[in-house]
Amino acid sequence: MKKPTPLRVAIYGKGGIGKSVVATGLSAVLAKSGRRVLHVGCDPKHDSAVRLLPPGVKLRTVMEVLGDAPGGGGQEPIIHEGRLGIHCCESGGPSPGLGCAGRGVARMLEYMEETGLMEPGRYDAIVFDVLGDVVCGGFAAPLRLGFADRVVIVTSEEPMALYAANNISRAVHAYQDNGVVLAGLVTNLRGPDARRDKLREFARRLSTSILATLARDPKILESERRRCTVVEHAPSGPSSRALRTLAGALEKLDKRRCVLPTPLEDEEFYRFMDSW
Repeated sequence: MKKPTPLRVAIYGKGGIGKSVVATGLSAVLAKSGRRVLHVGCDPKHDSAVRLLPPGVKLRTVMEVLGDAPGGGGQEPIIHEGRLGIHCCESGGPSPGLGCAGRGVARMLEYMEETGLMEPGRYDAIVFDVLGDVVCGGFAAPLRLGFADRVVIVTSEEPMALYAANNISRAVHAYQDNGVVLAGLVTNLRGPDARRDKLREFARRLSTSILATLARDPKILESERRRCTVVEHAPSGPSSRALRTLAGALEKLDKRRCVLPTPLEDEEFYRFMDSW
């Protein structure tokens, strides 16, 4: 009997937009529902999985353990079990100003392939938390190498967040032959007066939809201070409900019904922003 292919989701978006809040929250929701989850941090800062690990646990990155970063080398495990049974790993990267940060992501994916971490039946869901905008082939590697087939873009109502979202949709378009689809957007609103109608219009322009919306929520900041997910800290709160909505939408997604994104050309994007 053929083993089912795991849900493979890559969370992208502008730096500081809340990707890790969404990615770790999604991993927590999936684990709470009984899924075997692998959470993959794709950022040289290696600060994603910290929200899922028990207090005091130091996770060494793939680049450190494989000897590709300062202080590297050794036999420590690369995969650590976090709370809720979630398996976690981080790509890591070179010291600031030295080397290519995207190389850490590419090297980690090579390791995952070499060790069979992506084999069907090992995990029910794999969540990639990917650094910022798609600026090089390294950060696009989860799509370029076919490791993730559903992309979620986190954005806000801010122009640069939307600009990054538009660029990321171009990468999805570029890697369509790998079976990659744009599942939709998650809007992480910065203010109470955010133009939700304009965000829906932006999604429509990209030929996609908004899967979930997070509003300003003090519980998120509290959970960050406690180094846990908002799903654990405030399970009945609005942000946790939004993340459960996101998980449900991704699990029900029929890739065959997803159309190619239609990113805006730069001048078209600026005209759209001028209309706000």
